[in-house]
Amino acid sequence: MRLVPRKVHLIAATLVRIEALFLAGLAIYLAIRTATSKVEELDAILAEIIFLSFASAGLFFAGRGFIAKRNFARAPTVLANLIALGVAYYMIDGERDLIGVGLGSFALITLLAALSAIPKSSKPHQGTTS
Repeated sequence: MRLVPRKVHLIAATLVRIEALFLAGLAIYLAIRTATSKVEELDAILAEIIFLSFASAGLFFAGRGFIAKRNFARAPTVLANLIALGVAYYMIDGERDLIGVGLGSFALITLLAALSAIPKSSKPHQGTTS
């Protein structure tokens, strides 16, 4: 019996792309909200929109990396989901339990999928030998 499903790369890619879509949607929401209301700290909001846009693009390309079974996809996915777990903790601590538990659960599942998606190498390790 396999502990990790055969399609773990596809699962990880799907979860990461859902996260990318969420971040893109959040960036679009902030851009629309900024354009339609009075903003006191415009530079901070613009920085957030730019950060969300780059994070969304990065996670989208990480999803492509999982589909191609490449190693570069794991690091940004793991980092993003560890950050999301921290955010979820503080949401729960700030009495936003439902949002925190939902975010934390999704981040944990995506993190585990990313860590499980280790491509099989056909070449021997290229490290140094002694």
